[in-house]
Formats: sequence, C-alpha cells, structure tokens
Amino acid sequence: MKTHILAVIAASTIATAPALAQQFNGATLGLAYQDVGGDGGDFEVTSLSGGLEFGVTQNFAIGANVETIGSDDFIDDIFVGTIRGIYNSSPNSAVGAFYSVENVDDFETTLYGIEGAFTSANSMFNAYLGAADSDAFGDLDVLGVAGFGFEFGVGAGVSLGLEYESYRVEDFLLVVDTGDIEDANITDTALTARYSFLDGASVYAKAGRIRAFGSDREANVRIVGVDSSEYITVGAEYKFGRGALFDARSLRSFGG
Repeated sequence: MKTHILAVIAASTIATAPALAQQFNGATLGLAYQDVGGDGGDFEVTSLSGGLEFGVTQNFAIGANVETIGSDDFIDDIFVGTIRGIYNSSPNSAVGAFYSVENVDDFETTLYGIEGAFTSANSMFNAYLGAADSDAFGDLDVLGVAGFGFEFGVGAGVSLGLEYESYRVEDFLLVVDTGDIEDANITDTALTARYSFLDGASVYAKAGRIRAFGSDREANVRIVGVDSSEYITVGAEYKFGRGALFDARSLRSFGG
C-alpha cells in the first residue's frame, strides 16, 4: 500500500512539471537493457526511470523518482518510488534526505537516508548513506545501505566513471566448515562509459559485478565469492535542464 501511495505522489509530481516550470530545476528520463549471468542464473532485464526536481525557494527543493524493472524471468515487475527534500548550495550541487519504497511480489522494502550530489559540464559525483526495513530476507535485518558514483569527461563528449553500492544482511550466510551463521555483504561495482550529445541526450554502457560474501568473525577469515553475477548494461538518458541530480533508491536495482 505504501508503494502505491508513494508512486502516486512521485508520478503526480512528474506529471505536473509544466505547471511548475517557473520553479523547475531539472528532470531526467532513462531506459536501460541489462544482460546478467552468474551464480544466480542468466536473465535479461529492462528498466524505465524518471526523476524531477523543482524549487520551493531559491535553495530548497523537492524531488521525486519512479523506476520500474521487469524481466520475463520475474513473476512481477519491481517498482520503486522515491521522494526527497533537497538543499541546493549552488545550482549544480545539493545535499538531501530521501525516503524510498520498493515493491516486488508480496515483498516491500523501505529505504531512507541522506545523500549529496554535484554535477558540471563534464563531471558528476553522488553518494548516499542510509538504512533499510525489508521483508525480502524474511526476519533478517538489512543493517545499512551506502553507495557512490562518479563520472569525468575525457573529451569529445565521452566520459568514464565508477559506481559502487552495498548493503549488509544480518546472519545470512552459513559457514559449512563451522556451522556458524554470519552476516553477508551484498555489493555492486561497475565501470561506466558514456557519450553525451549536445541536446541533453546521452547513451552509456556499464560492465559490473554483483557479489555476496561474508567473514567468519570467530576465525577472522573472509569468505569470498559466496555468490557472484556479472552484467552488461546499455542505456539512454535524456536530461531536461541540468537533469535530476538524484536517482531512485532501491536494493534490487543493483546492476542498473
């Protein structure tokens, strides 16, 4: 239910953009295709996303993002809705607080936290830190979420970048040799290459790896490569104005 309410708020905010033109800060629309292979199986994923930010005052703004992620291998599509409050220290830099709801099948995840972003003509940086309340792992707790990403221009419309996201699940891994139950780290690391056109459009490709690993606290031994998947993503984005500084926040959009 929270997902649908948040989706209505986010979608209504995006839909009313023309009426808010005098306060419009930026918006972004995106489409991506992803091919995933590894321990979790082979599958293909498509995603659609949109984000809008508009000013309430000269420095304060609100934003909304929606994202839908689908695959023939999924029973239901994943839907994410995010709303946030933003303080703009300059037209191209901001800090904020976000609240996000992700829904797939009968599982719901709520994320909340703080974030920051900076963008210029040839570079971009963003980072976030937060917490999550999720029933995707049964009674196990998600202990924290964090991530960052940056891109820098190398000339002729080309930019290169790195993205990293992670979260930790309590008592998720069984150590076969000892029978102990340990926490799991879920990480997503990707390299990005983008080509930007002059009118706000861009195309990009990502090559990344999603991993689950842990450590045996008693023996101080790291357990590496419990689960691993590699992916290739290709996509396109269009920015209105300077674009939305922030994205939707989700646990299951790793690899996007």
